[in-house]
Amino acid sequence: MRAKLSTMAVVALLLVSVSAFGQMTKRPDAVWARTTSTAITLDGKLNEAAWAVAESIRVQYGLSSGDPGGGWVFENGVKPATDPTDATVKFLVYGDSLYIAVLCRDKSIGAGLWAHNDALLMNLRYPQPTGNAGVLARDGNTQQNYEIYYGWVAEGWADTTTKNIGALPAFLGWAGSAYVQPRPDSLRQIWDAATFVQGTTNSDTVADASWTTELVFNLKYWGYKPKQAGGDIAMWNMSIWDNDYEWPIDTLKQSANRVFLQGPWGNASSLSHLKIFMRSDVSTTGSVPAIAADYEIPGTTAWPSPVIDGVMNEGIWKTAPSLSMKYGDGALRAAYPNTLKYRSGQTQNEVNGAKNPVLDPGLMTVKAAVKNDTLFLGFNVNDKFVQSVDNENRWDGINVIFNHRTNLDGDNAIARYRFAFRVDSAGQTKRLFDLSQDGFDSLGTIVRAKIALKGGTTVDTLGTTADSGYTAEMAIRLTGLGYAAGRGDGIAYFSLINYDGDSFNGGSYGVKTWLGRPGDWDDGPAMLWINPSGVNAVEAEGQLPEGFQLLGNYPNPFNPSTTIRFQIGQASDVVLDVYDLLGRLVNSQSLGVRQAGDHSVSFNAAGLASGSYFYRLKNVTTGATLLGKMMLMK
Repeated sequence: MRAKLSTMAVVALLLVSVSAFGQMTKRPDAVWARTTSTAITLDGKLNEAAWAVAESIRVQYGLSSGDPGGGWVFENGVKPATDPTDATVKFLVYGDSLYIAVLCRDKSIGAGLWAHNDALLMNLRYPQPTGNAGVLARDGNTQQNYEIYYGWVAEGWADTTTKNIGALPAFLGWAGSAYVQPRPDSLRQIWDAATFVQGTTNSDTVADASWTTELVFNLKYWGYKPKQAGGDIAMWNMSIWDNDYEWPIDTLKQSANRVFLQGPWGNASSLSHLKIFMRSDVSTTGSVPAIAADYEIPGTTAWPSPVIDGVMNEGIWKTAPSLSMKYGDGALRAAYPNTLKYRSGQTQNEVNGAKNPVLDPGLMTVKAAVKNDTLFLGFNVNDKFVQSVDNENRWDGINVIFNHRTNLDGDNAIARYRFAFRVDSAGQTKRLFDLSQDGFDSLGTIVRAKIALKGGTTVDTLGTTADSGYTAEMAIRLTGLGYAAGRGDGIAYFSLINYDGDSFNGGSYGVKTWLGRPGDWDDGPAMLWINPSGVNAVEAEGQLPEGFQLLGNYPNPFNPSTTIRFQIGQASDVVLDVYDLLGRLVNSQSLGVRQAGDHSVSFNAAGLASGSYFYRLKNVTTGATLLGKMMLMK
């Protein structure tokens, strides 16, 4: 007998973006930059009306925002007590320029040596790994990180005049002035800044009030296109250096610290980046769209928890949402949501001094499910050459980098753990990093993982016979990682890495493919919403649920038409909605009243741009909703 499908259930065929469908509290690592039609005068005064309605983020010393890249560090002197860092950051777009205002409340403003100064250290990434050929970059080369350094720093390499009473900040570092004064117009055309000080710098005779900096970035130089269909997302981080009571020095009060928003450095991409969403129709009037997580996993109730033995034969995996990773598949990465398409990547390491051709770019499909307070991950790895080599460059294995929800590291950023394992010489599971016997989870009470070889697979480094690969299962007890019972707010930050080492007659190679970030200190984690209230439709006793079911679309990818198939258990009024990756409705059509049985509808995307789209079938009669994902490739 078939189990009855709840009208609140959703058949989850993919790990889908929840831009259009999910409900979640404000995403901590993202913000909208509203578009203004009024020009902004760069003077640090924020007199324009648009600033009053701009979206903002508050950055404070000693307070964790729970995002993957925020933190603070005490540098020297005494711990800040009377004047801790407290700043408000605002965002606007005008034309092809991104404006960022930083209002720092500060009773003591001035210059000094390294870590004894007030300054902004920032990084605006290029959206493509090789950068933008139009960007003026260090040593004449393009690079992914563009350091923006602006402040009061009186060391010889910086600007000694910033220590003068009443001095304003200087443009510093290679991306600031190129060590040429006055600052050339070629750099001002890329980025510029102006500061207004309420007080007197380098003098503590009378307490200061604040300093406000307006920054402007010409987005064309970075390759961002805020006016294109669907807008764009800039990737940015900032550290605020704050030194107090050194003009003249008061040893009882002098205090220096830095607080960072989504990443501490300007010349390296680490921890995370603020996702600044930009779109022409998101203006200074009205509300801004909700910014969804990259992926959502609804809970499951009917299926029992899987046995962690590496064999994905339990019912929970049959309807669990999934995503795929494959070395060399640029189209697959380009379809990842939000900035994951930019931060995900791959690398090949030399083996025995050579980089041999990659004959088998292994495909890994990852499934995810939640039961009670445990997150289950299933990995299906297709690999023709399964081997065991005690060298990270040649592993066959998996690394899940997962942020703790509350624990902080030495820089007071939320801690990251590497739950990694690989195939050993016996085809069993060798635990690595934080899954090791002496690591974070020594008793296996929080994270468990197991590998199982697929049929016909043997572990060797000869490659004389073709293998089929392996599967693996992992269980992560969320309450052991700082989540309250019931999954708390459900927000998680994670990355996936697939190690694929192949050895065969004639050569060897090792490749690494990642979703999000390649290491625990690197930038780019994906945001996952483990929906505390969502329900994932499941099969019962091996039977499909009756009622409203999505049977997928074919072809997929498609150009320009695809056929979406579905099933209904009773006569119902059905509507089809199609959304882009930013959650905008691009097509809607009523399918009318359909009788019980199998049905199909053709969708033509001739007027849409290439990329991934999400479709929603809504049963108006029962209220049930089905979600799917499709890729248009022109």
